[in-house]
Amino acid sequence: MVRYVPLHWFCVTYIMQHKELEHKHLLVSASFEKTPFIDTDFTESWISNLVSIIDMKVLKSPLACRCEEKYNEGISAFCIITTSHICLHSWETKDPNLVQLDVYSCKNYDKKLILDEVNNFSPISLKHKFLDRSTFDENIL
Repeated sequence: MVRYVPLHWFCVTYIMQHKELEHKHLLVSASFEKTPFIDTDFTESWISNLVSIIDMKVLKSPLACRCEEKYNEGISAFCIITTSHICLHSWETKDPNLVQLDVYSCKNYDKKLILDEVNNFSPISLKHKFLDRSTFDENIL
């Protein structure tokens, strides 16, 4: 029998070990002439590398899937990390191509490392919002 454990349990475990609680959420929106995320294997590998760069641990290996639905063609991918998740979506027929990336963790991380990794692909534009959800209030969004 498979036992499913709520994701927040892993955050609680981390807090018990490290005596701190973080709720950091980075939202990234990048546009490209041509998205670098057109191949599922490449996307999974890139996310795995990102997990290492920001000093996180994989709980469920990255999984990327291709969508061929008209006007929604692209890659969607996720990785469950021990402290929460990383999620990426790309749209390769939108002009310019669009990539959205979310990194959420109960463990603190350096957002600049993530932005640098996206910048390595020379986006046309790169926007981000960094939320500290531990101080959540009505003005956070």
